[in-house]
Amino acid sequence: MFHRVAGKAAATLAACALLTVFPSAPQGNGSPASDSFTLENGLKVFLLERRGLPLVHTVVGVGAGSRNETAGTSGLTHVLEHLILFRGSRTRTPEQIGGDIRENGGHFNAHTGQDLSLFELTVPAGREGFALRNLADIVFDHRVDPEGLEAERAVILEEMSFVEDDPVRSALALVYLNLFPGHPYARPITGTREGILSLTVDQVASFYRAHFFPSNASLAVVGDFDLASLKQEVREVFGPLRGPESPPPPPPPAPPPGKDAEFTLKMDVSQAYCLLGFAGPDYHHPDQFAVDLLTEVLGRGVNPMLGSALRGERRLIESASMAYHAHDLGGAIIVFLTLDPRQARAAAREALSFLRSSRRLNFSPDDVFGPEKDQAFDYLRSARNQIRFLGEKSREKGLNTALSLARHLLLSRAEAGGSYLERIEKTSSSSLRQAAAKYFGSGRAVTVTVLPLDEKGRQ
Repeated sequence: MFHRVAGKAAATLAACALLTVFPSAPQGNGSPASDSFTLENGLKVFLLERRGLPLVHTVVGVGAGSRNETAGTSGLTHVLEHLILFRGSRTRTPEQIGGDIRENGGHFNAHTGQDLSLFELTVPAGREGFALRNLADIVFDHRVDPEGLEAERAVILEEMSFVEDDPVRSALALVYLNLFPGHPYARPITGTREGILSLTVDQVASFYRAHFFPSNASLAVVGDFDLASLKQEVREVFGPLRGPESPPPPPPPAPPPGKDAEFTLKMDVSQAYCLLGFAGPDYHHPDQFAVDLLTEVLGRGVNPMLGSALRGERRLIESASMAYHAHDLGGAIIVFLTLDPRQARAAAREALSFLRSSRRLNFSPDDVFGPEKDQAFDYLRSARNQIRFLGEKSREKGLNTALSLARHLLLSRAEAGGSYLERIEKTSSSSLRQAAAKYFGSGRAVTVTVLPLDEKGRQ
């Protein structure tokens, strides 16, 4: 199961989610055959033939995430994900479903996020009809039972103990809590112990009925199949499903944090960790392209500028990375530092100072004049190439593509001009400096430092 992730993994997932260029890509000239349509019941569908490997990846996305919860039901979506994944459907037991999937050589998994839930089933080519029928049954015909709820409640409470012992996840949860004050994004995806313990069968069943229906869902299929045949099978399997005509309205957009905030956690760790969080653009904002490039230049890639600045002569850090999380109603830019506990405070101050002044940096030889121009490193070009590499590497995996398409179908409001990579290619150094000024220079920062316990194990 996937929740919030940190560092390069998050960056790769974000790039993958935005690399949904297929809806606007021309066909022919060797391009994979694809089709995008919406069923009469509102289900959004994208089918993409990929003949390289004899596999079919099928993903159903549902517009239900932690943002749809209340303080009293925090963690409900995560619980429901477990129930759907492990507790069967209205007509079949979990043992029957598991046996059928194993017999057909399939792999089933699910993921919960702030904005949506994803359910994936990968099968060998030729079994795509089985995958469609099973996802329709498992996702859209679930019955919440008391025994299943109690069993998964215990599992999730145990999972939460592992999350609470993880220094990066604990720090990231505190960053989100203060980046999105008063907004559902502030609550952890895994939920709170109080919320998990208080959930009732009626609450979970009511939430399921309110969100799990075709017009609040998407279907993406990527793999080795015949496009025309699969399109007809999708209509036969998913077309009869019914539900409300429109999904429930989303919460309002996330407000910006009011002021800088600093926190220190004491945990059983041997090194220190420091996370800095800034509010970023949402999934739909045109600034997303500049911010993707900016985080690549500053905190990832071949020669990240932030890491170089903090290592230097003082050797303030061991490692540095950055991630940009683009959600439907807001975004977060996160800096991750590992360091010696004795350098934690100095490194945090230096990192914040560097980011505040990054609006004055040169990112390309075009920004430099005179004899130094020929010696200037092209950070912008390097970042573009790295993003292209990560995107193409991710697209090699059909499951990543299917997950990205299902997410994009649910979150996309309108097609922007050009594909993601085309927009990245057109983003200039000037746009990076403007984004740095907007999100680092004037944006509020949340700093969380994780330090080891003292010699006696005290906080």
